[in-house]
Amino acid sequence: MALLPLFLRPIVRFAACIVLAGGPAAAAATILYRAGALPRNRGLERLVRHDLLQDGAGLGHNCIANLIVWIMRCLC
Repeated sequence: MALLPLFLRPIVRFAACIVLAGGPAAAAATILYRAGALPRNRGLERLVRHDLLQDGAGLGHNCIANLIVWIMRCLC
């Protein structure tokens, strides 16, 4: 129960990034781009938000999104 606040803040940041980024398509395109798995397509590259993995308040990086990118880099 004491670990719940440690996991809740990154999940809320990740959800907020998805909402603020323009929807799930922009979030997915950004994560695929950072992982090196996004195909070379101008339409898809326009969806990439380079500021998505950092929160807007300057408090740090989005841990959940960085974890997903790291896992995808290992798998691809």
